[in-house]
Amino acid sequence: MTTQLWTVPVDATMSQVAQIFTTKNIHHIPVVDGECLCGIISSLDFERIKHGMTLFRNPDIEAYNQALYESTMVKNVMTKDVQCIRASDDLDTAYRLFKQNKYHALPVIEQGRLVGILTPIDLISYFMTKSN
Repeated sequence: MTTQLWTVPVDATMSQVAQIFTTKNIHHIPVVDGECLCGIISSLDFERIKHGMTLFRNPDIEAYNQALYESTMVKNVMTKDVQCIRASDDLDTAYRLFKQNKYHALPVIEQGRLVGILTPIDLISYFMTKSN
């Protein structure tokens, strides 16, 4: 699991999300209120929103898009019902959740607070290092 997370607060704007996705090599951003997980936004969610915002062309498109990003709140577009796993759950539990639900990330919770995020790539990496 990845424990060094890039998160955004629940009252963040999409411009903050855009900056993280543009500058960091990540695909999921947990949305938090303090240390409590409130939701998640994926790079695919962001791209869909970005595409929807730019459907109506404007002569000054960059300024238009920036104004939309500044006024759109993360809490209005994030996935709110997030499936999580506990740090104590075994890898089989994570594998079954990924397989059955086609999730691309599972936030990891310990004693009610976000401690990491697990992706299918993390599972593959783990098993590849175990097999060598």
